Amino acid sequence: MICTAVVACGQSQTKPQSLSERVDGYFAENPGKFSGAIEIQENGNTVYQKALGFADIENKIPATNKTKFRIGSISKTFTAVLTFKAVQEGKLSLTDPLSKFFPDAQIPNAEKITVDMLLYHRSGLRDVVNDDYNTFVTYYSKPQTRAQMMERIAKAGVNFAPDSTFRYCNSGFILLSYILEDVTGKSFEQLLNEQIIKPLNLQNTGISTSPIDPKKGFARSFSITGETLNEMDPSVALGAGAMYSTTSDMLKFFNALTSGYFGNAIYEQMKVFKDNWGRGLYPMTFGDIQGFGHTGGIDGFGAVLFKFGDITMAICSNNAFTGMQDFIKTVLGIEVEKMQTATLSAVQLAKFEGKYTCEKLGMDTEITSNGTQLFGKATGQSAFLLYTISENVVGNKDIGVEMVFDFDKNKFTLKQNGMEYEFVKLAPETSDSQPINVDQFKKYTGSYRSDALKMDISVFIENNKLMAQASGQSSFPLSPTAEDAFEFKMGGIGMKFDVPNKKMKLKQRGMEFEFVKK
Repeated sequence: MICTAVVACGQSQTKPQSLSERVDGYFAENPGKFSGAIEIQENGNTVYQKALGFADIENKIPATNKTKFRIGSISKTFTAVLTFKAVQEGKLSLTDPLSKFFPDAQIPNAEKITVDMLLYHRSGLRDVVNDDYNTFVTYYSKPQTRAQMMERIAKAGVNFAPDSTFRYCNSGFILLSYILEDVTGKSFEQLLNEQIIKPLNLQNTGISTSPIDPKKGFARSFSITGETLNEMDPSVALGAGAMYSTTSDMLKFFNALTSGYFGNAIYEQMKVFKDNWGRGLYPMTFGDIQGFGHTGGIDGFGAVLFKFGDITMAICSNNAFTGMQDFIKTVLGIEVEKMQTATLSAVQLAKFEGKYTCEKLGMDTEITSNGTQLFGKATGQSAFLLYTISENVVGNKDIGVEMVFDFDKNKFTLKQNGMEYEFVKLAPETSDSQPINVDQFKKYTGSYRSDALKMDISVFIENNKLMAQASGQSSFPLSPTAEDAFEFKMGGIGMKFDVPNKKMKLKQRGMEFEFVKK
């Protein structure tokens, strides 16, 4: 549900090809990288439309432009519209405090936090999704009651004083969903249908259901290795990220919003930006081209709904696609730079390792190495590869991240989305892991097979470390956590070996798979 970050760097250089030629060229150069649907309009007319990959990879159901995808945080743009409509109707005010709606909920600072602060992500409330991710993953796939979510938000506490700064917060939009239900006397889904979906005739848009049914035109998400991913129950997110849609429906909604269908006052208020963020919209700059819209990411789904001058684009993916930055630049005719990489030794890579924190973002990022590659993992997100650009700079062009390290001062500067954030290295945590003699690693080594995943995992010793490597993927280190148990913390992977029976259980994303030694 975290907003999918797409950024720009470099200079604008218009290519001679047409928009369609540029986009087709991108897919030709990156075969199999994207699964999903794209629709691009120019001056309100569709100039490009295509679907690639699978709506359901397990059953080989191809994706089409009518496939319904989960759109994650783009749901917040719909919620913002509903909030402003309620304001216009006199049912609430942007200055109303939370205490007016939830007097007994014991939400911290409820008398100071306003509806407007929720829209702007300036409430100071902790995000029950990202700030408490370890707890979130224990319940996100199960139906939740309003009382349960309210209790979690109240107990989560705060990160900063109300309206003192910006910090992306799903909790705020979950609360907005409940406020809208209370002031209208209707469920969030009913309100969405009556005020947006039916008037605009959005036939393929609504609140997601769980489990997802591909036979009814819905897409399932999957990883780059083809593993079907777990899904969030819509009751957890509501107006923060529970919606599904198609590229055509998304564009119909966005065109209505930007043309003043809901009222010019609503549209203009949503575009008033503070700390580079608005109310349900945010700005984005690619070279010298400026735009606005929203992105979304949830359980392997990614979505983009943005307007850049005469060009409006809607993109939905369901394969944890990380190339959104380059794709958008390609659409806009901006030169896509190739990342220059440098080869560093294991000793040089080790200098990057550690856990870092950013006070402004309220986020931790951990950097690890397997001796040949670096991995990064931000709070509440999946691990990602980091490519070495120089002796003190690493990055990943696909997700628009660059990190500049100052090893003497134990910090790095994160550059993303046209902004910079400073991360400071934390002191090493005391490990509760049980040490294991290297010689004891040998009993775990070998090749393990899972028929369910159609995957092999090799376990081996390298540089006095126990390592693992799945078919066609990079190797990663295993750290002992208990007897016969290991983990790769950055990837959220746990392994438990049953040496006598030559088996291994792999745990990841709340799922468990059995591997048998070959």
